[in-house]
Amino acid sequence: MSNLTPHVALVPDSPPVTLANVSAVVAAIQKQVTRDFGPLWGIHATVDAFEKLEAVPIDYWPVIIRDDIKEPGAAGYHTDDHGQPFSLVQADPGWELTASHEVLEMLADPFGNRTIAGPPPPKSPAPVSKFTRVMYLVEVCDPCEGDQFAYEVNGIQLSDFITPHYYDPNGATGVQYSFRGSIKEPHTVLEDGYVSFGNPVDNRWYQIIVKNGQSQVRDLGVITAAQGKSLRELVDRAVRETRKNEHYRTKSPDAGKLAMAAAASGSPLAESSAARAKLLRSYVKELK
Repeated sequence: MSNLTPHVALVPDSPPVTLANVSAVVAAIQKQVTRDFGPLWGIHATVDAFEKLEAVPIDYWPVIIRDDIKEPGAAGYHTDDHGQPFSLVQADPGWELTASHEVLEMLADPFGNRTIAGPPPPKSPAPVSKFTRVMYLVEVCDPCEGDQFAYEVNGIQLSDFITPHYYDPNGATGVQYSFRGSIKEPHTVLEDGYVSFGNPVDNRWYQIIVKNGQSQVRDLGVITAAQGKSLRELVDRAVRETRKNEHYRTKSPDAGKLAMAAAASGSPLAESSAARAKLLRSYVKELK
């Protein structure tokens, strides 16, 4: 199974994002997967752009860009009736970073059930501080998902991500815990990030989130297996329920922002690409 190459499809399913927009982002994400993410996680994968859902081969995992997914942000992960992963990304400004987030997490844990045991996050508030062992849900972008930790590929902002060493039981000098090196020790969370984990004693799930430099505990309650739903889906559902009074992920899309997203989603390096295209056309024209 590990020798099979996963194939991910990015596809625009409604205005304003076009195939041209998606193609530029796909080129950046493919480079990220091949150059940055794959070597650290031992994953080889393809990422391709398609004009519409009907064109996506049935063995690809689709990441669908829509103008309203009802739950915008980096947690639009789902599984279909056959248990295969797909993801929804809201077409807001910055959707490229969200798409990168979703692709990397899909590749690290396609079926949304992978957990790794370890000590609780350091310096956690009660009751987490009293736990001796927890089960981490493998979500490779969440601990460092803040925009300030993103980085550019082909001029496009993509998500930072943790390395497998993030789950080491103890820290060590010279070890890389996140790709950009912002995370300095295992199980820690950066500003605007979070990590999800369960207490194996009572199957109660929690998140540690960091806001204004302070760690906070979000109690998600007891989460048990549900037929046809992955652990990642159940955790995300519990987060929505916990935050329902904040109108979390229920805001309608803003037309102005959508137009901005379409304008911004091309590569900032388009001028240099256009110059090279002009040169190539001239060269092809002169071929005999």
